[in-house]
Amino acid sequence: MAYSCALWTTASVVTFLVIHVAEARYGGPEQWRRPAPAPVVPVAALVSEQLYGSLFLHKDNDACPAKGFYTYASFIQAARTFPMFAVTDFLAQISHETTCGWAMASDDQYAWGLCYKEEIRPASNYCDATDEQWPCYPGKSYHGWGPIQLSWNFNYEPAGQALGFDGLRNPELVANCSQTAFRTALWFWIEDPWNLEE
Repeated sequence: MAYSCALWTTASVVTFLVIHVAEARYGGPEQWRRPAPAPVVPVAALVSEQLYGSLFLHKDNDACPAKGFYTYASFIQAARTFPMFAVTDFLAQISHETTCGWAMASDDQYAWGLCYKEEIRPASNYCDATDEQWPCYPGKSYHGWGPIQLSWNFNYEPAGQALGFDGLRNPELVANCSQTAFRTALWFWIEDPWNLEE
C-alpha cells in the first residue's frame, strides 16, 4: 500500500512537471489541440500578371466600357489590404458581375469579365430612404459600381468607413479609382457572410 501510494505520488509529480515544462516551452493546452495556422501566401504569388490577363482576356478590349480601368497592379495593391480571402471564388464572382460577354461569345462569356465598372441602366438610385443609420445624400446614386457591383446606401457607407472614404457622399469613387474599386469589392466579399469558407 505504501509502495503504490509513493508510486502514485511520484507519477503525479512527474506528470505535473512534464505538463508545466511543455506548457512553458510550447504554449498552453489550447495550443496543443490547434493546428498551426497556414502561412498567408501573397496574392501576387498565386495570381501572376500573366494569369490575371488570361482570366480577363478581353478586359481591355475597345468594346469594354471599363477598358484600362481594372489593372493588375490595382488588384494586387488592394489585395494587400485583405490578405486572406478565397481568391479563385472572388475572381469568378467579379468576372460574373462585370462580364460583357454573352453565352456564345468567343473565348467564353467570362473571358469578358471586368468589362463594366458601372451597372447598366440601373432601375433606381438604390437609396433605402428608411435607413436612418446610413441616410442617402441628396442627388447621389448607390447603384452597382466596381467589380462586385456594390449597391445600396447601407453598403456604401460601411465600405467607406472601413476603407477611408465617404461612401454616402462619394459613392462614384468606386467607379473612378480602380484600387478603391477592388478594395471595396474585397471588403464586401469578406464582410458578406455568404462568402465565408467553412
